[in-house]
Amino acid sequence: MTVETVSEAIVARLAEKGARFIFGVPGGECNLDFIAAAEKQGMRFILTRTETAAAMMACVTSEITGAPGVAMTTRGPGLAAVANGVAYADLDRAAMLLIADGYEDDQAYISHQRIDQTAILAPMLRGSSNLRGGDPVAEVDRLIDAAMGNPPGPAYLEVAGSFIRGRAGTVPTARSAPALPAPDQDALGEAKRMVAAARRPILLAGLQARSPAGAAALRAFVAATGCPVLATYKAKGVVSENAPLGLGLYANGVPEQPLIGSADLIILYGFDPVEGPPQPWRYGAIPTVELTNHPFEHPLFAPGLSVVGDIAASIASLRDAVDSSGWEPGELERRKEALWAAAEIFGGSGISPAALVRAARQAMPGDSRIAIDAGAHMLPVLHMWRCDEPNQSLISRGLSTMGFAIPAAIAASLADPERTTIAFTGDGGAMMCLGELGTAVQSGAKPIVVVFNDSCLTLIGAKQRRRQLAAAGVDFSPTDFAQVAAGFGWHACRVEEESGLAGAFAEALASGRPALIDVAINPASYEDQILAIRG
Repeated sequence: MTVETVSEAIVARLAEKGARFIFGVPGGECNLDFIAAAEKQGMRFILTRTETAAAMMACVTSEITGAPGVAMTTRGPGLAAVANGVAYADLDRAAMLLIADGYEDDQAYISHQRIDQTAILAPMLRGSSNLRGGDPVAEVDRLIDAAMGNPPGPAYLEVAGSFIRGRAGTVPTARSAPALPAPDQDALGEAKRMVAAARRPILLAGLQARSPAGAAALRAFVAATGCPVLATYKAKGVVSENAPLGLGLYANGVPEQPLIGSADLIILYGFDPVEGPPQPWRYGAIPTVELTNHPFEHPLFAPGLSVVGDIAASIASLRDAVDSSGWEPGELERRKEALWAAAEIFGGSGISPAALVRAARQAMPGDSRIAIDAGAHMLPVLHMWRCDEPNQSLISRGLSTMGFAIPAAIAASLADPERTTIAFTGDGGAMMCLGELGTAVQSGAKPIVVVFNDSCLTLIGAKQRRRQLAAAGVDFSPTDFAQVAAGFGWHACRVEEESGLAGAFAEALASGRPALIDVAINPASYEDQILAIRG
């Protein structure tokens, strides 16, 4: 594709790497050059309402497609406002390139809006450049490699007009992404001996397992060995939760404790401690083999053996050594049923959170993708909704930020428009990003948003009660989210009786528009769900 300017060459390289969108809130400087270049190169610029949402949308497109996500902001307040989205890219391990305006070398006299933008982001970044260090496209290649690295995360490009408006020189040939390091053979040999000695192994799959190669290798391993699997929240679906050996979720909680405690070996497969929860490891008495693409700055515990290197290659090497015969016939099926029953707590007046999730599961297509916000509502959603493939469930787990589900669902709808996408959010998370309802309409995204509306930060309120503190600072004034969504042009309805849920979901699916269902829930059962799942 013909390019004339450096900005066009940069955008062309991003498109060559598979990026299809740039998300952002532009300023009047170099952002405009990149918007024009995107139009010329066939990429879409998606005008978001907030910078944080732009970064989260970019990250989600990367998680779904495997290509780098791209976000863009103006300098000063725009850059400062995007920090939470950059933190998501860092802690939730999503490859994102952030582009922001900077200053020319001859503008040292300007202090207006001037902050050290690189320094603000530096603790979270995999790499940065202001294009003063060499060939601009080669610099962008370096940043893409850093963002797509091991672990993936955010990279930052700060630009000024004189560095991107000149004519592009010879554009270097794109290089292949660096391969993961091969696992250490001595460590693999010891891992084989540990695995061969076990008869009741269990595998805990983490976020690294979501890659196509990682998921395929894991599924082949499970099929060949009969080893049961629990997945972390971000790894949900890497082994189908409808398959016999896809038992459910690991959250260092109560339901899975009897199952893991009865194993004689734990295999950690792509398990990243950034997912937490921030509690001590409970299973130190059980031999543990860790297979990880990279070591960790803050390891959760010291496993008996750690094999660092390509996890797909590692698990393939262990396949012939596994013997899962110690699991009794029918035992895993019974334990799986118990795991999935933990969150099914119904009863009381009005609509319980579990009843809402049950109605959504019954109404929505089986291959729907879900995006889940942080809050008490995530427990019944995660522990009642079954997924068949990686990234069919989107959640912020490393950062655990609120205000994620709606931007994530919009991005998922744009990246994969043929699939139904549903955002499950509490009222607190929804209020953090309501402006993005306009982004959905303008961009043509058609997610379905389900609001668990109880006018409260319920999970924080539960912690407050556990500490025997007076109720304060966690209750919201009432909000009619259906009216708000209708004002943006969404199909919207409010449901106050359980009998109205089925019809509301049917109408949302049939509307042909983005749809929001504002559900007045009774939060009384949350306390029992928290105790049943987290203890």
